[in-house]
Amino acid sequence: MHKSPAIRWSTEDVPQAERFDYWRDSICAAFDPMSPELKRDRRVSFRGDIATWKFGEATLMEIRATSHCTGRSLHDIARGSRHYVYLYKQRAKAWFNFDYQDSFTTGPGALVFGDADRPFTTGPNERCGFHHWVLKLPRATFEPVLARPHDIDTRIVSAPTGIGALLSCYFDALLVEAPRLPLGDQRAALHALTTLTAAAYGRLTTDNEPHNAVRTAQLLAGKQMIERHIASPALTPALIAQRLGISVRLLHKLFEPSGTTVSRYILGRRLELAREHLERRQDTVLTIALDCGFESLATFYRTFRQAYGVTPADYRSSLIR
Repeated sequence: MHKSPAIRWSTEDVPQAERFDYWRDSICAAFDPMSPELKRDRRVSFRGDIATWKFGEATLMEIRATSHCTGRSLHDIARGSRHYVYLYKQRAKAWFNFDYQDSFTTGPGALVFGDADRPFTTGPNERCGFHHWVLKLPRATFEPVLARPHDIDTRIVSAPTGIGALLSCYFDALLVEAPRLPLGDQRAALHALTTLTAAAYGRLTTDNEPHNAVRTAQLLAGKQMIERHIASPALTPALIAQRLGISVRLLHKLFEPSGTTVSRYILGRRLELAREHLERRQDTVLTIALDCGFESLATFYRTFRQAYGVTPADYRSSLIR
């Protein structure tokens, strides 16, 4: 996320002795009534930060904090039950304990779906502490797509392959794209996300077809792969399709609505990145060309001139006049 958060809480804003009490108040304001716990002798070194963004009808939160336990008790739920569900991604290992279902541990980057109005406790498995993203969604957003939306056990919905992998990829893409999306697109993105979540959870309603949501997620997964491997000259539509587990023909169909081909999209992103590097870096034009995945300086010069009407060297010179 690059856009400034709508609301932010930080323990750096209060005296050290008051930080953990301030954290308790902050997490309740950001999420719902909760009960963070930490031994008193460890509170003096506690640090935490919460940033929140509105995203359609949902609220997106990035939470960083020193290692501690937190959760919602029956008392917390009675104090404030707002009919929310959540998607939760912890960057490190974490554990979840419940009274109504089996406890479990998540690996780094696992995506968890659960009911905010059922008691739970959670904490990081490592001393590195909390760093997680939480998307809090009104239960009503799931009612059209999730069978029995009022009966939700907390479980891991990400997976190495299949719908779970697409869901995790789509969630990560939203973290990057959310600030740039207008409100109408935010709502469409949330609909795709809820449909994928319901499918990964195994309770998609029978009158809903995840086809469009899956295609949206596959397109985002393809674009993410391009961003990660943009410097590699070996990046081709065939390689992307193979990594996504789809045919090259389907990959091209995913890009058709945007009016471009996969190869043109890759070239466009390489040229955009190269132009940014020319503006910000002092490296040679050849180094920048190679760093952006161009196999030769001649190819870089030719395609850059075709796109921008000047050579890379002339473009850089124009910036310092």
